[in-house]
Amino acid sequence: MRTVVLTGVSRGLGAALFAALAARGDRLIAIGRHFTDDQRALAGAEPGRITLCRADLAALEIPPLTELAGATEAALIHNAGVVEPIGAVGALPAEAIAAAVAVNLTAPMLLTNAFLAAAPDSTQDIRILFITSTAAHRVIGGWSVYSATKAGGERFIDTLADQFGDDPRYTVVNVSPGVMDTDMQASVRRAATAGGYFPDRERFLGLSERGELPSPADIAEKIISTHLTPK
Repeated sequence: MRTVVLTGVSRGLGAALFAALAARGDRLIAIGRHFTDDQRALAGAEPGRITLCRADLAALEIPPLTELAGATEAALIHNAGVVEPIGAVGALPAEAIAAAVAVNLTAPMLLTNAFLAAAPDSTQDIRILFITSTAAHRVIGGWSVYSATKAGGERFIDTLADQFGDDPRYTVVNVSPGVMDTDMQASVRRAATAGGYFPDRERFLGLSERGELPSPADIAEKIISTHLTPK
């Protein structure tokens, strides 16, 4: 049984990953500020397999992950992320910038460090996935904070992959799932209609209007089949 640490599980891709991994029989350590009723019910029914760890990543609350003791297979999926603030630099709320940097970049770095420290030396299969975005590689007007934090996260993961490049036990990858029908896209659409600085507004509005956003469940299954199948 693989032990999977997953962040940002209450909605969107995180909720879909939680459901798929739980159905597959993995041991789950779910980290987030909020959990759904179904997740709480499952944790209550299977407390030895499902752990809900309440933590505010924006406040850099990083759990010690003692549950990894004895794990022969372990994975960490950095799914939590925030796209806000969207707008022109010079008009962004300072507290929103700080929160985005914490959730998208600092917390994944700290959590990765804690995960590797907690994983037993006997663990034979260790996987670390950073859910990133195409915004890390191209300029999207108004997305300066999100783009910068995702680019920084990718470089951290690339460096970590290089650190373990000669050890076959480790798989460390950036995963760009593309756009999908999530609350994050809803936030983007709200920003697009709010009148602030967002040059690409018509493109993002059009994706929803044309029904071009795949479901998080489909993306979750693709991520699992591609990156979490046995070696």
